[in-house]
Amino acid sequence: MPHVPQRITGVRYDEFVPAVRRYRPIALLRLLARTSTAQLKGHPFEAVDVRDPIKPWAVSLVAREALAGGAHVTRREQPTLQALRALDAMVIDLEDPLSLNGDASVGEETITGFMLRTSYQQFPYQQPIFGDTARMRPMLKRAFPRPKYQVLSDAVIAELLGADIDTYTDLAPFFLAAVMTNAGTFDPTWLDQPHFAPIRETVPREQILRVYDTRLSAPVASLRKLAKAGRHQRPELRQHDFNPLVNAPFIILPEGIGVAPQPAFVTGRFSMAALYYAGVDRYGNAFATDLGHVNEEYTVEQLSLLNQAGAAIHGEIAYRDGKEEKFSVDGIVVYPDQVIFVEVKSLRPRMDQRLDPVSYAKGLRRDFVKAKDQLVTTYNLWRGGHDAFASLPSPAEGRAIRGLIVVPEPLYLANHTMFVQAIGAMPFPSAVVSLTQLENLVAVAAAERSGLVFQDLTAGSRHLVADPTAALNRAQQRAGVATPRNEILDASFGAIRWPKVGGRRPG
Repeated sequence: MPHVPQRITGVRYDEFVPAVRRYRPIALLRLLARTSTAQLKGHPFEAVDVRDPIKPWAVSLVAREALAGGAHVTRREQPTLQALRALDAMVIDLEDPLSLNGDASVGEETITGFMLRTSYQQFPYQQPIFGDTARMRPMLKRAFPRPKYQVLSDAVIAELLGADIDTYTDLAPFFLAAVMTNAGTFDPTWLDQPHFAPIRETVPREQILRVYDTRLSAPVASLRKLAKAGRHQRPELRQHDFNPLVNAPFIILPEGIGVAPQPAFVTGRFSMAALYYAGVDRYGNAFATDLGHVNEEYTVEQLSLLNQAGAAIHGEIAYRDGKEEKFSVDGIVVYPDQVIFVEVKSLRPRMDQRLDPVSYAKGLRRDFVKAKDQLVTTYNLWRGGHDAFASLPSPAEGRAIRGLIVVPEPLYLANHTMFVQAIGAMPFPSAVVSLTQLENLVAVAAAERSGLVFQDLTAGSRHLVADPTAALNRAQQRAGVATPRNEILDASFGAIRWPKVGGRRPG
């Protein structure tokens, strides 16, 4: 659940910024790094604990404002854990368009807007740490035949990441371990120490530093400039401004040491999302289109795990529409009691679209309408007995029909009735799920050898047409598993090649 303000009027952002800048910035950044890594150590599988001195999203916000205020100021107070608790309380109470309504009555749109902003601010820190990283290897270790793929190749991936995909994926636990054992810091000279010889034999020092220099770090002066830029005109929305530490989680101090106030940003660099933005910046829309093809292929590979749960899996089906060749949805899952049509859309809302429900709905509408059209068209062709769909069971057998729209990253509140209305009613129950949710759904379906989780998924409630979290919880209870194990992700984890380095901490 999101943390909500305690003060009705809210703390003004121009009150919060001076509160951050009371403290010595470098000392504050180091304290944030020590505290956030200690908190993650204390509860690695629960990213948020109300007893922590400071919540992870508050860590990020305080770090950004400390950077923006200048890193070399010394005539300020020394920060303490008590100071972090006070700043955390201010972040929770920051003013929002909802609180600015005062005593005026608020409607569903206003409340939904608050929930939308809060979700994108807080929920990313509650995602599994290594799921996005483990996904990179199976998604990118494949052929990229032309002309289907315009840009993607092994060479392009290595160019963008600074290493081949196996090496890059393996470096995620290395850098996270470095910050977790060294209070959120990384010193490149550690790599020259004798007990790092096994590491250097696995990945050359130069390659580790290439990834660190190009993908993970930036000088404090550069990050300060970025932290000051692009601020929202409305002060009550500045807490949602872009944080440059997302792209460069290690702040390189003048002495050459990197400080990472937010460890979640370190692992975040080892994700398909980070690759997407780097590739689009370098190659434009052609790169986005290529990754869309990867998303489609990977989704069908995940669906294939449902064979263990008694399902038959079909990829997209080509059919003729007059003289034109067209294709069905990306995947079709056939259970004895249900048929699930699956369409993949590579939708990533812009940051400005996440600030109010009207812009969010407009951003979702284009791709969701296309997804709906594909789902409904495929359903109608199958129901109408089109020859191309003869390999599927007859509609006359009376199986329940469901639809899935799969997206690469979480689309918070996308299953809320307010946003579903933007694309119109579906002829059958449907749900929007992220790749993370899909991986968990197929894993738990395989564990309980049933498709019941998909029935629960689309059961809906008063404000939701689908509830992936509730469906997963119920399925995990039925299957008696705390965490569903996904074979594809487990294989990626198993391919990590690090030796044990004598139990010694780096540095």
